[in-house]
Amino acid sequence: MTAAGYAPNAYRRTQVEGADRKYLVVLLMQALVSFLSRAGQAIAERNWEAKANALIRARAVLTELSCSLDVSKGGELARNLQSLYAHWQTRLVGVDLRDDARDLGELQQAVEKLAAAWQEAYEQCR
Repeated sequence: MTAAGYAPNAYRRTQVEGADRKYLVVLLMQALVSFLSRAGQAIAERNWEAKANALIRARAVLTELSCSLDVSKGGELARNLQSLYAHWQTRLVGVDLRDDARDLGELQQAVEKLAAAWQEAYEQCR
């Protein structure tokens, strides 16, 4: 790894390791938006390797978000989020199979709205 590549990664690692659980959700949602954006750009450029990598990482973020839910404490909200994340996973598979930039764009808009809501909720709880 080059020195130029190390600094941002070290900063990101420190940011994640030092974050409280609520802020980790915000960081994961921001990462999800970023990976979806990268996938969209890769589809537009017909860069299939970059698309695959971005979608793999997006699905990993969704898996992490889903696994972090505590249905016993979160009740209906946690169950609804679990269903939403599963639905998004399914849509990502379709995007990947069909290189469907339009569906990816719609999904990204929905994710951006939820990411903004998580950010707002975090700021209000601080």
